[in-house]
Amino acid sequence: TISIDGLAAAGNAPKIFLKTSKNGLPYVSIIFCSAFAFLSFMGVNDGAGKVFGWLANMTSIAGLLTWAGICVTYIRFHSGMKAQGYDRSKLPFSSKLQPYAAWYALIFAFLICLFSGWKVFLRHQWVVATFVTNYLPLALFPVLYIGAKLYTKTPAVKAEDMDFVTNIAEIEAETCVISRLRHSFVHLFIFDSYDEPLPRNKAEAFWQWLV
Repeated sequence: TISIDGLAAAGNAPKIFLKTSKNGLPYVSIIFCSAFAFLSFMGVNDGAGKVFGWLANMTSIAGLLTWAGICVTYIRFHSGMKAQGYDRSKLPFSSKLQPYAAWYALIFAFLICLFSGWKVFLRHQWVVATFVTNYLPLALFPVLYIGAKLYTKTPAVKAEDMDFVTNIAEIEAETCVISRLRHSFVHLFIFDSYDEPLPRNKAEAFWQWLV
């Protein structure tokens, strides 16, 4: 419910989900999320185990598509940095394997999605439910992306036009504050309040040295 409400507030979901009661209860989001409970009745005829497998298939494919989207985002980010002459080694985090690692993850995520339900294409192995649950997210993802692009009318940004400067000072300042707070928290609640016991044997001594 909170996620749906947050998406609507950010403009990534219909504004109807922002409707609340007099007490501030987001009832539209609650009704929408509660409606998914009726999926449990699918187990009446097919069994809970089989239905769980269907939902697990869809969730797994959706997760892989999410990672594929992250890879595409980084590849675009990398191309923008390269086109504008930025040195990635000066970033707080950088990897020498990029962008090849992102391409590797993207290709294999797509291949896993593509062959996730390969058994249904074998002779006498066709099962509609298995095909739909394995390949519906794969077909729905580009449809939703293109639909969102057409609805919001946001063009693709060229690599040389990507903005890496706006609000960078505020972001870096916020990052420094968070880093200092995290360091203070770790130092206060872990290092200052915990005295590691002395090792009783060579195995424990090796473990303490290792970690």
